Amino acid sequence: NGIQEKIVGIVITHAHEDHLGAIGYLWPKLRCPVFLTGFAFGIVEKKLGEMGLLSQVDLVLLNQKSIFQIGSFDLEYVSATHSVPESNFLLIKVNGLTIFHTGDWKLDPNPLEGSNYDDKRLFEIGEHGVDLLIGDSTNAPISGWSGSEAQCRLVLSELIKKQPGRVVVTCFSSNSARLASVGEAAKETGRSLAIVGRSLNQFVMVAKSNGYLCDMPIIRSAEELSYLPKEKQLILCTGSQGESRAAMAKLATGQHFDLFLEPGDTVIFSSKVIPGNERRLNRLYDQLAKLKVSVITETDAEVHVTGHPCKDELIWLYNVLKPKVIIPVHGEERHLNAHEELVVSLGGRVQQVRNGELICLKTKPSGILTRVYSGRMGLAGKTLIPLSNEAFKERKLISDSGVVSVTVVIDKIGKLMKPVKVETIGIPFDEFEYLDFWQMLAKQSEQVISDAAGLDCEDDNVIRSLLKRMLRKKIKANLGINPRKLINLIRLD
Repeated sequence: NGIQEKIVGIVITHAHEDHLGAIGYLWPKLRCPVFLTGFAFGIVEKKLGEMGLLSQVDLVLLNQKSIFQIGSFDLEYVSATHSVPESNFLLIKVNGLTIFHTGDWKLDPNPLEGSNYDDKRLFEIGEHGVDLLIGDSTNAPISGWSGSEAQCRLVLSELIKKQPGRVVVTCFSSNSARLASVGEAAKETGRSLAIVGRSLNQFVMVAKSNGYLCDMPIIRSAEELSYLPKEKQLILCTGSQGESRAAMAKLATGQHFDLFLEPGDTVIFSSKVIPGNERRLNRLYDQLAKLKVSVITETDAEVHVTGHPCKDELIWLYNVLKPKVIIPVHGEERHLNAHEELVVSLGGRVQQVRNGELICLKTKPSGILTRVYSGRMGLAGKTLIPLSNEAFKERKLISDSGVVSVTVVIDKIGKLMKPVKVETIGIPFDEFEYLDFWQMLAKQSEQVISDAAGLDCEDDNVIRSLLKRMLRKKIKANLGINPRKLINLIRLD
């Protein structure tokens, strides 16, 4: 409240999910124009159409290298390379300051899809000086250069050539350069290609409509591919992070309608493991191992290159732009700290800013002014809810230990009118084996009610607290768990 009217626009730097996927959910709260280039426009247009918002959102289509104005801000897109076409640096001028936002970037001399980074413009910007640079920290702890997609393409082709059976490649759906590399590998190895997974097919469709992925071979349906000899099959599918509902998981568990895997086949995970996904990926690897399917990951071969700058690329950019102050962004705490250490080692100045902190840009970048409310939001159905919300904590508790429901019917003076009823949901113990225990809990609950009536307790919340205390103690002692406890207290007149 009070912020909405101050926001004059949203500027999208590139078409990756973590940079534009939330627009449909946040826009109703912000209600401002969205500025973006054609490729990102195609992705956002499709998302908003599915949400019924397309006619409401003011999408402003721009070209790469566009110079435009939003309110008091003068902005310019500067071409960058990343793992998706039309990635942009963003040059911002306001209040006499020059601010450079890197977005996601790397220095790839051969990006395969999309234009090269505009080093000429970068040198021009550096000549005039940059007051503040807001920079990607994702690979700040890693020495050297990020590597080129061209090398990854060569490795993929050579690997696929050597495999005797069908080959499955899974990668991030929005990595258009990788999709192009898999398409090229299909042509070089004489295999037919099927693309399996809704997000992949949608991304390819948008890419082609914007003039990208034009050299992809004919894409077969999964059903068509299934009739070919296995050594002629190449499957590009979703699920590189072990998502249970994605195509890769369905193939690994034999649940795909048209395609299957068998001994001698190969699965290539052409992606990095996003922290937090290790457990479900290891489970997926085990499922593939049971099928006697070979698994190749980035630790086995150079089947993935990052889309973010490593230390030497950061050093190159800072030597070119010569920023007076750098704000590390886009990374976890260790990435931000590594970025700060690198800048300090180069003799630069860092302003660390965390989520919710505001800095002053009136004359020059200065310290933290204040904090505003911030935090992650979770999508519950169609509603965005802060992850700190009690409901999410309760969901986790329920998923871990289940629910115990106790129904009590008493009269106006607290006397028990019916036997207490104890029910359980999701308790991981056999209900018949522990039948005596649940009956004991019912009797103990009746005793709590009787004791409360004897004390002339008329406060329903006090009775609920007494019951919860008894339940927590008894269940923890006997079952070793702490389930969610629901007390249904009915008082009759």
